[in-house]
Amino acid sequence: MSWTPPVHVLLSPITADDESQIEQLPLKPLFYAAQKDALARAGDDEDEQFFELAKLATGLSTKELDQLKRPDYVSIAQYVHDMSTRPASYFLDDPQADPDQVQLLQPLSVAGRSLTSLTLEMPVLRATKAMKKLKTAKERAEFITAHCTGLMIPDLGLLSVPDWTQLQVRIDDFLNKPADYFRSATSK
Repeated sequence: MSWTPPVHVLLSPITADDESQIEQLPLKPLFYAAQKDALARAGDDEDEQFFELAKLATGLSTKELDQLKRPDYVSIAQYVHDMSTRPASYFLDDPQADPDQVQLLQPLSVAGRSLTSLTLEMPVLRATKAMKKLKTAKERAEFITAHCTGLMIPDLGLLSVPDWTQLQVRIDDFLNKPADYFRSATSK
Protein backbone atom coordinates (compact mmCIF):
# COMPACT_ATOMS: atom_id res chain seq x y z
CA MET A 1 0.00 0.00 0.00
CA SER A 2 1.64 3.22 -1.06
CA TRP A 3 0.83 6.82 -0.26
CA THR A 4 1.28 9.85 -2.45
CA PRO A 5 1.30 13.31 -0.90
CA PRO A 6 -1.57 15.52 -2.08
CA VAL A 7 -1.29 18.46 -4.46
CA HIS A 8 -2.82 21.71 -3.23
CA VAL A 9 -4.32 23.79 -6.06
CA LEU A 10 -3.96 27.42 -5.03
CA LEU A 11 -7.05 29.64 -4.96
CA SER A 12 -4.76 32.50 -5.92
CA PRO A 13 -1.52 31.79 -7.82
CA ILE A 14 1.69 33.28 -6.44
CA THR A 15 4.91 34.43 -8.07
CA ALA A 16 7.93 32.20 -7.56
CA ASP A 17 11.36 33.58 -6.74
CA ASP A 18 12.28 32.95 -10.41
CA GLU A 19 9.25 35.09 -11.51
CA SER A 20 7.25 32.08 -12.77
CA GLN A 21 3.66 31.53 -11.65
CA ILE A 22 2.89 28.87 -9.05
CA GLU A 23 -0.66 27.58 -9.39
CA GLN A 24 -0.37 24.35 -7.43
CA LEU A 25 1.82 22.98 -4.69
CA PRO A 26 2.79 19.31 -4.55
CA LEU A 27 2.94 18.86 -0.78
CA LYS A 28 5.77 16.90 0.80
CA PRO A 29 5.82 14.59 3.81
CA LEU A 30 7.45 15.91 6.96
CA PHE A 31 10.42 13.94 8.23
CA TYR A 32 11.33 13.56 11.89
CA ALA A 33 14.82 15.14 11.81
CA ALA A 34 13.78 18.04 9.55
CA GLN A 35 10.71 18.73 11.69
CA LYS A 36 12.81 18.69 14.86
CA ASP A 37 15.24 21.23 13.30
CA ALA A 38 12.42 23.46 12.03
CA LEU A 39 10.73 23.52 15.42
CA ALA A 40 14.04 24.40 17.09
CA ARG A 41 14.49 27.31 14.64
CA ALA A 42 10.95 28.55 15.29
CA GLY A 43 11.19 28.52 19.07
CA ASP A 44 8.04 28.50 21.19
CA ASP A 45 5.85 30.68 18.95
CA GLU A 46 3.16 28.39 17.50
CA ASP A 47 2.57 30.58 14.42
CA GLU A 48 6.28 30.57 13.66
CA GLN A 49 6.38 26.78 14.12
CA PHE A 50 3.58 26.31 11.57
CA PHE A 51 5.31 28.73 9.18
CA GLU A 52 8.60 26.79 9.38
CA LEU A 53 6.79 23.48 8.88
CA ALA A 54 4.80 24.96 5.97
CA LYS A 55 8.11 25.83 4.30
CA LEU A 56 9.15 22.17 4.65
CA ALA A 57 5.80 20.84 3.42
CA THR A 58 5.69 23.12 0.36
CA GLY A 59 9.33 23.71 -0.51
CA LEU A 60 8.51 27.42 -0.80
CA SER A 61 10.83 30.19 0.31
CA THR A 62 9.75 32.67 2.98
CA LYS A 63 9.08 35.28 0.26
CA GLU A 64 6.92 32.83 -1.70
CA LEU A 65 5.03 31.59 1.35
CA ASP A 66 4.29 35.17 2.46
CA GLN A 67 2.34 35.69 -0.79
CA LEU A 68 -0.21 32.97 -0.05
CA LYS A 69 -3.77 34.06 0.54
CA ARG A 70 -4.99 33.09 3.97
CA PRO A 71 -7.35 30.26 2.82
CA ASP A 72 -4.46 28.58 0.96
CA TYR A 73 -2.26 28.92 4.03
CA VAL A 74 -5.01 27.47 6.27
CA SER A 75 -5.25 24.43 3.96
CA ILE A 76 -1.48 23.94 4.12
CA ALA A 77 -1.50 24.45 7.91
CA GLN A 78 -4.17 21.73 8.20
CA TYR A 79 -1.96 19.36 6.18
CA VAL A 80 1.02 20.25 8.42
CA HIS A 81 -1.10 19.65 11.52
CA ASP A 82 -2.23 16.23 10.24
CA MET A 83 1.35 15.33 9.24
CA SER A 84 2.58 16.36 12.70
CA THR A 85 -0.06 14.63 14.81
CA ARG A 86 -1.56 11.69 12.94
CA PRO A 87 -0.09 8.17 12.68
CA ALA A 88 0.81 6.66 9.32
CA SER A 89 -2.29 4.43 9.43
CA TYR A 90 -4.44 7.58 9.09
CA PHE A 91 -2.86 8.45 5.74
CA LEU A 92 -2.73 4.85 4.55
CA ASP A 93 -6.37 4.34 5.56
CA ASP A 94 -5.17 1.13 7.17
CA PRO A 95 -6.58 -0.09 10.50
CA GLN A 96 -3.21 -1.80 11.13
CA ALA A 97 -4.10 -5.49 11.52
CA ASP A 98 -0.84 -6.34 13.28
CA PRO A 99 0.23 -3.39 15.45
CA ASP A 100 3.76 -4.83 15.75
CA GLN A 101 4.24 -4.86 11.97
CA VAL A 102 4.16 -1.15 11.14
CA GLN A 103 3.58 -0.22 7.50
CA LEU A 104 5.61 2.90 6.71
CA LEU A 105 4.09 5.91 5.01
CA GLN A 106 7.40 6.58 3.29
CA PRO A 107 10.00 3.88 2.57
CA LEU A 108 13.05 4.10 4.79
CA SER A 109 16.46 3.70 3.19
CA VAL A 110 18.76 2.04 5.73
CA ALA A 111 22.07 0.25 5.20
CA GLY A 112 21.56 0.04 1.45
CA ARG A 113 18.06 -1.39 1.57
CA SER A 114 14.60 0.12 1.36
CA LEU A 115 12.19 -0.78 4.17
CA THR A 116 8.43 -0.43 3.70
CA SER A 117 7.58 -1.76 7.15
CA LEU A 118 9.18 -2.22 10.56
CA THR A 119 8.70 -5.07 12.99
CA LEU A 120 8.51 -3.89 16.58
CA GLU A 121 9.91 -5.85 19.49
CA MET A 122 8.89 -5.30 23.11
CA PRO A 123 11.70 -3.65 25.07
CA VAL A 124 13.59 -5.63 27.67
CA LEU A 125 13.77 -4.27 31.20
CA ARG A 126 17.50 -3.52 30.81
CA ALA A 127 16.68 -1.15 27.93
CA THR A 128 13.97 0.70 29.85
CA LYS A 129 16.36 1.16 32.78
CA ALA A 130 18.96 2.64 30.41
CA MET A 131 16.29 4.83 28.80
CA LYS A 132 15.26 6.33 32.13
CA LYS A 133 18.84 7.53 32.73
CA LEU A 134 18.76 9.80 29.66
CA LYS A 135 18.22 13.50 30.26
CA THR A 136 15.43 14.58 27.91
CA ALA A 137 12.13 13.05 26.84
CA LYS A 138 13.27 13.27 23.21
CA GLU A 139 16.49 11.34 23.98
CA ARG A 140 14.48 8.70 25.86
CA ALA A 141 11.97 8.37 22.99
CA GLU A 142 14.74 8.04 20.40
CA PHE A 143 16.65 5.49 22.48
CA ILE A 144 13.67 3.22 23.11
CA THR A 145 12.41 3.56 19.52
CA ALA A 146 15.80 2.48 18.20
CA HIS A 147 15.77 -0.44 20.64
CA CYS A 148 12.25 -1.59 19.65
CA THR A 149 12.77 -1.20 15.88
CA GLY A 150 16.38 -2.36 15.53
CA LEU A 151 17.23 0.93 13.80
CA MET A 152 20.19 3.12 14.67
CA ILE A 153 19.31 6.46 16.32
CA PRO A 154 20.50 8.51 13.26
CA ASP A 155 18.19 6.42 11.04
CA LEU A 156 15.18 7.58 13.05
CA GLY A 157 15.58 11.06 11.56
CA LEU A 158 14.72 9.59 8.15
CA LEU A 159 11.27 8.45 9.31
CA SER A 160 8.28 10.49 8.22
CA VAL A 161 6.61 12.18 11.18
CA PRO A 162 3.45 10.01 10.83
CA ASP A 163 5.67 6.89 10.87
CA TRP A 164 7.37 8.19 14.04
CA THR A 165 3.93 8.87 15.57
CA GLN A 166 2.68 5.39 14.68
CA LEU A 167 5.72 3.84 16.37
CA GLN A 168 5.29 5.97 19.50
CA VAL A 169 1.69 4.79 19.98
CA ARG A 170 2.74 1.14 20.05
CA ILE A 171 5.91 1.73 22.07
CA ASP A 172 3.79 3.58 24.64
CA ASP A 173 1.69 0.40 24.89
CA PHE A 174 4.88 -1.63 25.44
CA LEU A 175 6.03 0.69 28.21
CA ASN A 176 2.74 1.15 30.03
CA LYS A 177 0.34 -1.74 29.45
CA PRO A 178 0.28 -4.98 31.48
CA ALA A 179 0.85 -8.43 29.95
CA ASP A 180 -2.90 -9.19 29.86
CA TYR A 181 -3.42 -6.28 27.45
CA PHE A 182 -1.24 -8.05 24.88
CA ARG A 183 -2.77 -11.48 25.53
CA SER A 184 -6.30 -10.19 24.92
CA ALA A 185 -5.18 -8.26 21.82
CA THR A 186 -3.71 -11.39 20.22
CA SER A 187 -6.54 -13.76 21.20
CA LYS A 188 -9.20 -11.90 19.18
